[in-house]
Amino acid sequence: MTILAEVKFRISIINESSRKDCDAGCGTDWSSPDALALATRQVKDRFGSEAVLEYLDIIDKTDNSRANEWQQKIREKKLSVPLLLINGHLRIAGQFDIRQVIDAVEAEMEMGT
Repeated sequence: MTILAEVKFRISIINESSRKDCDAGCGTDWSSPDALALATRQVKDRFGSEAVLEYLDIIDKTDNSRANEWQQKIREKKLSVPLLLINGHLRIAGQFDIRQVIDAVEAEMEMGT
């Protein structure tokens, strides 16, 4: 029998790939499959099965309700994209890299959330 470890940290990157808040090409291009694969690997290497990374591009209407909800929140609160959420809580709005993702999860671990 296989025992599955509980996912303690759901890391979500919410993006609107058609929108560029930085003209100079700043930060990680989270819409890139290579960047996501590398980030997923680094999260798994660092946190094992305790953390999972997911990506949602609100331009992709596959998950209409969730995409519509985030599109509305981004517009209402005038948030920069991409967004970093940990367990559904907004941690960063605007450009960030994998190091900041790892740091944010470690901070969550230290706080015991």
